[in-house]
Amino acid sequence: MLKGLRIDVLIEEVRKSFLILLAYPIEIAFWIISPLLWVIPLVFQGRALIGGLTSSSFGKLAGTTEFIPYVLIGAIVSTYMFSAVWSMGNAFRDETYYGTLEHILSSPTPAVYILVGKGIYNSILSTLFVVVQLLICVFIFGLDITLAKILPIMAFLLLLIVGLYGIGFAAAALTMLIKESYGLLHLFEYILFLFSPIRYPVEVNPITRAISIFIPLTYALIALRGLLLGLKFDFWKNSIILLIIDAVIIPLGLFIFYKIEKRTKKTGTLAHY
Repeated sequence: MLKGLRIDVLIEEVRKSFLILLAYPIEIAFWIISPLLWVIPLVFQGRALIGGLTSSSFGKLAGTTEFIPYVLIGAIVSTYMFSAVWSMGNAFRDETYYGTLEHILSSPTPAVYILVGKGIYNSILSTLFVVVQLLICVFIFGLDITLAKILPIMAFLLLLIVGLYGIGFAAAALTMLIKESYGLLHLFEYILFLFSPIRYPVEVNPITRAISIFIPLTYALIALRGLLLGLKFDFWKNSIILLIIDAVIIPLGLFIFYKIEKRTKKTGTLAHY
């Protein structure tokens, strides 16, 4: 799919993205703090609805009665979801703001390199954010992370990132087609929130449970919560399923991207940006 891989192009795209980020340092603080702030209303909501921070009904579905650590892990891991869907899906719309889209699409470098470069950049950035968020959770919320857990955590995060790249390719392609990113990307985001166990166990509803089996975020969260919270889960089953999903979703995402890119170039609709 990526013939004659040009590492230098990917490096330059990552470097350019970091230079743009450093021009707006307040965004760094926002992405570190926002997932944690997102959890605070749930703490108050839990106290108001059930009078505390544990629930036996929640425990029957999630395997733990403490819903705050459960939701915290979902909020932190969703950082990767945001980076894949928003950075890759919004990649070409951003280039129109910078005034560089025409140069990129008319250059001999395939446009998919821009997406891969932005994906690598956001994976690095998201990992830095997640490390800071986990440290905050360790010292403030008492989350237990040992050295023995780090390698399997990194392995599952890597499998998750690869799968989310496939979703990012498809999101970028659809953005090229409809030329409007925010509504579409919010739709992707809400679908992932609804049908993957970020905020709640998908077992709460048969429809969410059925659809969640096709989303890589589901298996990554099951594994990561199992590792961090000591919940029972099948390590190899979740690993193999994630590998299978990645093997399907990456070629599918690239296929959708190339097809739509070819169509938009042929019809000339890219000029409508």
